[in-house]
Amino acid sequence: MKKIIRIILLLLVIMGAAFFIFRTPDTDRAEMMAKYANEASQFLDDGHGAKIHYRDEGNRDGPALLLVHGSNSMLQTWEPLVALLGDRYRLISLDLYGNGLTGPHSAGSYDADTNIAAAVKVLDAAGVDKAYWVGNSMGGWLSWRAGLAVPERVAGLVLIDASGAQVEEKGKLYLGARLAQSAIGQMLLPEITPRALVKSSLEDSYAQPERLTDEQVDRYWELLRFPGNRQASVARGKTSRQPEKWAEVKNLEMPVLLLWGEQDKVIPVSHARAFATAIPGSELITYADAGHIPMEETPEQVARDIDAWVQSRAEEPLAAN
Repeated sequence: MKKIIRIILLLLVIMGAAFFIFRTPDTDRAEMMAKYANEASQFLDDGHGAKIHYRDEGNRDGPALLLVHGSNSMLQTWEPLVALLGDRYRLISLDLYGNGLTGPHSAGSYDADTNIAAAVKVLDAAGVDKAYWVGNSMGGWLSWRAGLAVPERVAGLVLIDASGAQVEEKGKLYLGARLAQSAIGQMLLPEITPRALVKSSLEDSYAQPERLTDEQVDRYWELLRFPGNRQASVARGKTSRQPEKWAEVKNLEMPVLLLWGEQDKVIPVSHARAFATAIPGSELITYADAGHIPMEETPEQVARDIDAWVQSRAEEPLAAN
């Protein structure tokens, strides 16, 4: 019996030592604010103790595009599109709760309604009544959910490798997401998040991983470790995505453009076809050389297609000054 106790104690000591050796602490809040906020950054009091980081950029007289990022991402994912479309469009991007410089929700709420309400608050602060919601992955899911929940605020939807379709073919989650599904991962990831894990997860999301830059990997890694974001990521993973809402996607009445990377392993292109079939009048464009995050990996073609699609529908600016 004593031998067993000694072995258990030894294992606990080894595990404890490994924890402290491999632990990756939170980044410094002030340092991250200085590094990743810019002159366009604004911080909106949400009325519940948090401040939503958002940017309002581009041509204020052009149609308004609300840019909604995916899980464990940040508004910087849209910077290539902002650079390409800023002369013609008003581009409003935000860090959702538990991501980027916004940080966690004060009550730990990461459901669709909470995030949609935050996005609407940003539109209100910007003085924009109606915008095209452009969402990637989880942000795409939130965007089509917004089309159902607040259609009066949605001029149209651009769904980029969006989640939420209930189809037979399942995707292969990137490494970080797979680990977050396990009890051990949920316990360890808020404390141990090596840069190599983040890099591997991003490589899984790209068709051509060599396109990734060290700067991108550092940004994802550092902002994931912004105080409270890792704990929020675990909580978000436990929040229901309400799959039953898929039955309502056919009720979307605004124009819908679907953009999809054909090499997306996370949300396969079969999901795009499911959206196209379910949403009357929607248009689908796929990219042979892109994965799960085409607006970062191949931004020129994404910007081109959004521009052509919006211009074909927007006869006059939708943004209010």
